Amino acid sequence: MIKAVIIEDEFNALNTLDKLITYTQKDIDVIAKIDNVEEAILFLKDNHPDLVFLDIELIGGNAFQILESLNSIAFKIIFTTAYDEFAIKAIKFDTIDYLLKPIDSDELSACIDRFRVGFKKEQVYKNAVEKVSELDEKELQKTLLIKTADAQYFLQIADIVRCQSDGAYTTFHTTDKKIMSARNLKYYENILSEHTFVRVHQSHLVNVKYIKAVNANNTVRLSNDETIPVATRKKSYLKQILDTL
Repeated sequence: MIKAVIIEDEFNALNTLDKLITYTQKDIDVIAKIDNVEEAILFLKDNHPDLVFLDIELIGGNAFQILESLNSIAFKIIFTTAYDEFAIKAIKFDTIDYLLKPIDSDELSACIDRFRVGFKKEQVYKNAVEKVSELDEKELQKTLLIKTADAQYFLQIADIVRCQSDGAYTTFHTTDKKIMSARNLKYYENILSEHTFVRVHQSHLVNVKYIKAVNANNTVRLSNDETIPVATRKKSYLKQILDTL
């Protein structure tokens, strides 16, 4: 079940939305109905809903005071209000949609359908993460979970030859395939630097076990005969690491 919260200070609007969800969205469980800022902040800090229907103007303040008080926002938001003047500000939060009152049942259903698309993908990813967490700790240290646009891959770290930056993405070059991840190279540098990987260049993270030679022209030759550029300031550091292997 999808856990939802309705934060709305108009009694009739709250009950109408609650009934629309109950009668038309069988996979959504409304776990709380709140009408004020203070109570909403306390509830969201202690609980973990998947979806929040959030009115803008509330008792004791407004929706943005609630969101800005939270350390993180793990839930998706559907703003519900009688006014559209806040739409631009709402965009900066993790908003699924922006519904004007009175809420139309068809618009609500379409909005929730859009939420489900992303929610199902996240559930697949969470399940994959849970499977990894069940692995033996030693095996986990040897494995890296890579999330792509359409799948999840479990890579043996020892099989990763190098990682190459592609803007906000990273391409993994393993001993037998290439995989593009939707995370940047810095993210993987923080993980793989604990293993045998060195950031030899702004765009390249290399497994030093696959380096065959450090060339005079500021490049390295890998065991698969690829040539990768090396930043001048990294060259001596890289040689020191190779000398210890």
